[in-house]
Amino acid sequence: MRWSFIVFLGLLQFQLSAQKQSLCYEITNPQLGTKTSYLFGTMHVMEESNFFFPKKISKLLKKSEALCLEVKDLAAVTIDPKLLFDTNFTLKQYCNSNQWDSLMNWASDILLLNPKQFENTFLNAKPFLFLQFILATDLPKKTKSHEIELENIAKGKNLKVLELEGVEAQLSIFDAIPIEGQVELIFNALNDLEQGKKNFIEMQKTYANQNLEEMCGFAIKGFLEEYSVLFLDQRNKKWIEKMEPIMLENATFFAVGAGHLCGKNGLLQLLEQKGYQIKVIYL
Repeated sequence: MRWSFIVFLGLLQFQLSAQKQSLCYEITNPQLGTKTSYLFGTMHVMEESNFFFPKKISKLLKKSEALCLEVKDLAAVTIDPKLLFDTNFTLKQYCNSNQWDSLMNWASDILLLNPKQFENTFLNAKPFLFLQFILATDLPKKTKSHEIELENIAKGKNLKVLELEGVEAQLSIFDAIPIEGQVELIFNALNDLEQGKKNFIEMQKTYANQNLEEMCGFAIKGFLEEYSVLFLDQRNKKWIEKMEPIMLENATFFAVGAGHLCGKNGLLQLLEQKGYQIKVIYL
């Protein structure tokens, strides 16, 4: 369920300068001395049969002293139920009859729950939880994750595993959106399931072709575009402040959603503005 959330965090519409067309970059700076760090743009979840993981990625990670992810220990991460439910909220009060009927039909077809069972189960669920279940239907049955693959390699080599933010920080992004906006996201996703599946398939192909510009050009047709500052820009600026001391201490392999690399507020541009030298690594 969690993967469906982080899949779309990096897939809003941004442009990237033509000279930077790769998923991976070397980061150096005289202040870092001989320490070289790397930045890799991931697609958080891919279909197992189409999983793209070049050998060079493993080699660069093994050369590093630490791995830094958005959230570490992803395979074992759990979410406190208190963060997913709110006794002062019920989704039904924000829905018109057509919206509620469409949600009930979806719950019956996908979750195999009748209306009473659905209401009992999700009576005080926050919009985020509904959105997670809906988006999960877009994902293939068998998937693999760059983050989990990288973390397994890092632990096998006894590398440090660090994180840029935790699960609670990611959930707080939704809390910053007005309830009406959160509910709108639910029904935008529910009404766009088939297109979402097509987007996922196309995105996998684009990612495997290492076309970062096109990856960053993916927009979920306004699905989250309105909140791109929350989902990308603000997080990128916070991450840069955390990345700098990490790089001073360790030669670090950073792995974040590919959408975070792009645009004037993307990590690549922000690093260059800080005086770091960015070199393209072709996989």
